[in-house]
Amino acid sequence: MAVTVGLDIGSTGVRAAVIDTAKSRRTLRRYGELPLPHGAVVGGEIVDDLAVIETITALWRREKLPSRGVVVGTASQRIVVRHVELPQMEDSELKRALPFHVQEAIPMAVEDAILDWVGVEDYVTDDGQPMRSILVIAAHREIVDALVAVTRQAGVTIQAIDLQAFALVRSVFGMEPALGNSLQAILDIGASVTQLVISKGGAARFVRVLPRGGDGFTISLKDALEIEVADSDEMKRRVGVSSNGDTGGSDLDEEARSVLTEQADSLIEEIRGSIEFYLAASREERISRLVVAGNGARLPHLARRLGRKLDIPVEPAKVLDFVDVGRVDKTDAEMLDAQPVLPTAVGLGLWGDI
Repeated sequence: MAVTVGLDIGSTGVRAAVIDTAKSRRTLRRYGELPLPHGAVVGGEIVDDLAVIETITALWRREKLPSRGVVVGTASQRIVVRHVELPQMEDSELKRALPFHVQEAIPMAVEDAILDWVGVEDYVTDDGQPMRSILVIAAHREIVDALVAVTRQAGVTIQAIDLQAFALVRSVFGMEPALGNSLQAILDIGASVTQLVISKGGAARFVRVLPRGGDGFTISLKDALEIEVADSDEMKRRVGVSSNGDTGGSDLDEEARSVLTEQADSLIEEIRGSIEFYLAASREERISRLVVAGNGARLPHLARRLGRKLDIPVEPAKVLDFVDVGRVDKTDAEMLDAQPVLPTAVGLGLWGDI
């Protein structure tokens, strides 16, 4: 049985999905999640090693998860993805030459980074020069070392560390039949980071990590209304943003909606800027659809406002449409409720398959 465990360590919790790829249709064998203490993971980086170790250990014990064949995901502003054009060469030669070719393209010293790459396309220039287009991934070494350390101490043996962005593409687009060659995007809104991934033909072409997420909405509401964090979080989930641009009114709900809508529009403008940057650089015309995921995507009316402001069709991630669900110790309702946060863990579990 070809089984891989996807481990998603987020700002608010740890999630794991066991994916069986032995058959043509993938099967979700197990899924579980446990919350993390506030501040244990910030901006995608582990701050409290012990809290993360204890949570992973407890999750593995509770769900009886395999301790081997684990792929862990990472996302941080200190992990950069850059598009680089190089003369064609053998993979082994490229691996050796990569530090020299990318040192001007990444905002860190190559000796402090762990480098990897994925191919985009090979082509020939007008003057007959064979070229290769790649995405270069550069991660600060200490981020990778921290992931290796906490998983080892939790008794988990990892076979790979992968970008959460790549996992999102695999789970959201990689299993779709007849995907086509149009540009599509995923927006994953976590607690402290938001990831925008643009893909073409089921492969990532552009990744942007923004240092903001659902917590920013909560804190802005807490500060504006001078209320407790727990009350702000509850109001955020109840009130949501304006879907039609009208944020006036004097009662508390309208004031809250106005604050949340201002935060949403600020995030949307950053997303717009990233999309326009990619479209201009790639000479593509438009994004055909935007799929939203993450806990932050649950904010009422946010998806509708995204679609209207960006003029892009928006839909929620529905990875359960493309996997069979085995004997998961969850009700159908619980699994459907988990869909916004399933894509990363499931996509990590698909590592090596798609």
